[in-house]
Amino acid sequence: MGFSLKKEVFFVAIGSVIGAFTMHLPIIFSDLFGNSSYNVWVLIAARVVNSSQPEIGLILHFFVATIIGIVTGIFLHKILRFNISKIYKGLTYGIFSGIVVFVIFAIPVSQIFLGPNTIEVLSEINPEASITQLSQEIERNFLNQMINSLFMHLIWGTTLGIISSLLTRKMGANYLCHICNIEFSNIKTYEHHEENVHENPSSKMKKILILGGGYAGIGVLNKIQKIFENNVDVNIELVSESNFFLHTPMLPEMATGVIEPRHIATPIRRFCKRAQFHQSKVIDISLNTKQVTIQRMTDKSQKILFYDYLVLAMGGKTNFFGNSNIEENSFTIKSLDDAIKIRNHIISMLEDADQETNPILQQKLMTFVIVGGGFSGVETIGEINDFVRESSKKFYRNIIQDNIKIILVSTEDKILPEIGNLGEYSKQALQKAGVTIFTDTRMIDFSNGIAVLSGNKKISTNTVIWAGGNTVEDVVKKTDTDHHKSGKLVVNKQLNLENHLEVFALGDCAFSVDPRSKKPYPPTAQHAIRQANTVAKNLEYKIKGIGMQEDFIYDTKGSMAKIGKNNGVALLCGHEFRGLIAWFIWKQYYLSTLPTNEKKIRVGLDWLIDLFFPRDITRLSSIFDEKNTPIKN
Repeated sequence: MGFSLKKEVFFVAIGSVIGAFTMHLPIIFSDLFGNSSYNVWVLIAARVVNSSQPEIGLILHFFVATIIGIVTGIFLHKILRFNISKIYKGLTYGIFSGIVVFVIFAIPVSQIFLGPNTIEVLSEINPEASITQLSQEIERNFLNQMINSLFMHLIWGTTLGIISSLLTRKMGANYLCHICNIEFSNIKTYEHHEENVHENPSSKMKKILILGGGYAGIGVLNKIQKIFENNVDVNIELVSESNFFLHTPMLPEMATGVIEPRHIATPIRRFCKRAQFHQSKVIDISLNTKQVTIQRMTDKSQKILFYDYLVLAMGGKTNFFGNSNIEENSFTIKSLDDAIKIRNHIISMLEDADQETNPILQQKLMTFVIVGGGFSGVETIGEINDFVRESSKKFYRNIIQDNIKIILVSTEDKILPEIGNLGEYSKQALQKAGVTIFTDTRMIDFSNGIAVLSGNKKISTNTVIWAGGNTVEDVVKKTDTDHHKSGKLVVNKQLNLENHLEVFALGDCAFSVDPRSKKPYPPTAQHAIRQANTVAKNLEYKIKGIGMQEDFIYDTKGSMAKIGKNNGVALLCGHEFRGLIAWFIWKQYYLSTLPTNEKKIRVGLDWLIDLFFPRDITRLSSIFDEKNTPIKN
C-alpha cells in the first residue's frame, strides 16, 4: 500500500467529525422518551467558552472532534504506520483510538473543565436544588457517567474507523503491484489486475510504449493514465534517458543562479502511477516487429520491449551542422547538465578575470558569445548579460566594465523573427543593455580561443554557447519509415506514421503540417502539449475500438521571450506586449506550466529572492572540472 498523508489524515478527520455526531445518538434517542440530557451536555460544553448558547457548545464539540481527528490521523500514519484500507483494521484502530481518547482526553476534560460547569448548568435548570445536593448527585452518578462516556467514545472510534477505512479504500490508498511497479487508486481495479495479469493473463492486453520524457511524452502519459486508470487490459511503459521532466524554458535562469536546478526538474516517477518507467537509452526501433531495444544508462545492459501502440516523443538534440570544432569546444543549453556547466564556467571566468591584470586577456575572459537568434539564444544572452554585469559590479571590482563583451550571433537578418516587430524592440533593448548583435552572420569555426564569423571576423573568447539549431536523435533518423529532409518523422493529420498506423509521433521529432496553411507546425512546447492531447484521444479511440480519429489542428496562441531583468516581449492572440508587462506575463505563464504545486512555490520563492538580493556566485565545487569542459585552448 502507498498512502498520501494529506488524504488519509483528511479521511480520519472526516470520520472523527461524523463520530462526534454518532456518539451522541444514544443520548438523543433517549431524549425522545425522557429529559433532555443532550441539551444539558451542549450547555455544559458552551460554558467552557463563557457562552449560554447550546449551539456554541455543539460547534465547540465538532471543532474539538476535528482537531482530535487530525491528531489521530497523523499518529496513525506517521507513528504507527498502520494500514486501515481493510475494514477490520480500520475498526480495530477506531476502537483503540476511542479508548485512548477517553483515557487521556475525555476523563481529564470532564473533571477539570466540565465538572464546575455541570453544577452551574444544573442549578439553573433546577434552582430549588442546593449545590450540595447537586454535587452529591453527580458523585453518585460518576461511575455510570464514566461508563456512558466510554461507551460513547467507543461509538466515536468505531465510526471513525469505518468511515476513514471506507474512504481510504475507495479514494485514498494506492494499491501497489510490486511485480509491475504500478499503482491503482481503486482496490477492485487492483484485484482485477492481479487476476487478469498475474493469475490468468488476459489475451486482450494492449501494450502502450512511450519513448521520451519531455512535454510530449509526459503529456501523453498523464492523459492516458487517467483514461485507462481502471482498465487492467492496458499496460503502459515509458522510456527516457533522464529520470526527470525538465522545464526547459527556465534553463537560462537556472544557468545564472536565479533558479535552483531541482526546482525546474520533476522526477518522472512522480507522474508514473499506472505506468512502468525505464531510465534507459533507446538504441533501436523495429516498426515491423513492434519492438524497441533499450540500454541501461549504467551497465549498458540491453532489454527488448514489445508494444501494440508506440508513441515517439523523443525530442531532439543540438545541430552543429557538421562543424566538429564548434561541437567539441562550445557549450549547449538543452539540459540540466548544460546549464550547470555554463554557470560554473561563467563564474570561473569572472574569478580569473578579477585576478588578471592584462586588459587584453581580461577582455578575452569577459567575452561571451551566444549563437542563435531564436528564443533560446535571446533569453540566454539576456540572462548572462544581467548576471555578468551585476556580479562584476557587486563582487568582482577589478574587472573593467568596458572589457565585458556580450555578443549575440544570428544567421537571420533579425532576432526573434517569429514575433515580428517585437524582434526589433528586443534587439534595441539588448543593445541598450550592452549586448553586441551580429545579424546575417554565421559562426564558421571555434578553436584555440578564437571564434571565426562569416566575413572572416574573429573574436577572442573562451566562451561560446551554441543555441543555433536542432536535429533529431540518430535512432529516429534510422527508423524505417518516411522522413522529412530534416530527419524528422513524417506524420499524417492524426499524428500517425502513414505506413504504421499503430505508431504516433509528436513534438520535436515529428514533421507535422498544418492542413490549412500547408506549413509545418513549429517545434514549441505549446504545440507538443496540444499534440499530446490529440495522441491520447486517438489512442483511446483505437484501444476502445471506436472507428474514428481526431485531426491535430491548432492555432498558436502566441510567443514570448524574457530579454533581461524586468524586460520582455510577448505576442499573444495578435496583441503585442513589451517591457515590464511582457516580463510579468512571461513569469506568470511559465510558473503556471510547472507540473506540481511544490515546484511552483519553489520557483516563485526563487524569483522573489532575486528581486531583492544579488545572484549567488557559488561555483558548485568541481562537479565539472576542466577536463570535462568543452573549451580546448
